[in-house]
Amino acid sequence: MQGSVVVRMGPCGGGGGNARDVDMRGVDRVVKVVVRHGDTVDAMSVLYERNGREEWIDLWGGPGGGLSEICLRPDEYFTCVEGHCGQFEGNFVVRSLSFVSNLRAYGPFGQQDGVPFALPAAGGKILGFHARSGRHLDALGTYVRTEQH
Repeated sequence: MQGSVVVRMGPCGGGGGNARDVDMRGVDRVVKVVVRHGDTVDAMSVLYERNGREEWIDLWGGPGGGLSEICLRPDEYFTCVEGHCGQFEGNFVVRSLSFVSNLRAYGPFGQQDGVPFALPAAGGKILGFHARSGRHLDALGTYVRTEQH
């Protein structure tokens, strides 16, 4: 029997902020990721394709930093998210993020300062994200789709 399973990985980072999550039912892929960053990762937002329609999630985090946008091609998907977690303004938060796709790498966004982390898809595809956020992105995790044989 063949099918796919979605596995929740992480999150990596601190325990501050509020939990942020997305219902992954019907989600086919990540279309676009917007990251706000400067001295740290301030926020991120994701455009998903769900049942053939595109939908944005709310901005997770605060309004600081500059804006970077990652637009994925239709045949492109994330295979790994890497970054650093560390102290910023008295909180343990995500300091940097890099996104690796099956075609190229994006980032780093923010400052590569603190403890490195990686959330590889281990042969699968990163289908989405969950997080903790307040004024900044406190922690980030992934949802990975793996094929079952």
